[in-house]
Amino acid sequence: MKIIDKTPLLDEKGQLSFINRIQGMLKYGMNWPAELEGQQKVIAQLDRVLEKGFVLIRNFTLPNSEIVIPMILLGPGGVTVIHVTTVKGFYEAKGDQWNTVINGASQPASINLLNRVFRYARAVQVYMERQRIDLPAPVEPVLIAADPGAHIESMRP
Repeated sequence: MKIIDKTPLLDEKGQLSFINRIQGMLKYGMNWPAELEGQQKVIAQLDRVLEKGFVLIRNFTLPNSEIVIPMILLGPGGVTVIHVTTVKGFYEAKGDQWNTVINGASQPASINLLNRVFRYARAVQVYMERQRIDLPAPVEPVLIAADPGAHIESMRP
């Protein structure tokens, strides 16, 4: 798998300096360094299982926008947008709802990660269409929990 890293603020060695870490947290959110580490773990796993013919673009900023797509996987089957989360705890994915589960009761999470990854995929789909790139299938959104402390129950209505 070929990896194209577009992550902003990394040095030549792919490291995040203290100053750049602070700048990144101010621009992209307090959880940004943890998300980068989670991406690294997932990329290492993908690199082991995916063969030639796959390209992974990391943290690509869509032109003429501030939208940073965490990971775009290009392969023979099409385009997949991957969002890696480092959440811990109990969660429930029910249709397009993303809920936290506390003492058996579910309530909507403050940030709906399912909607976020769907929006990322839609943004990439629109970008490809505007570039007049025909895809064999719609862009697929995938949410990956990189922390083993995350327990996600997936339910489809």
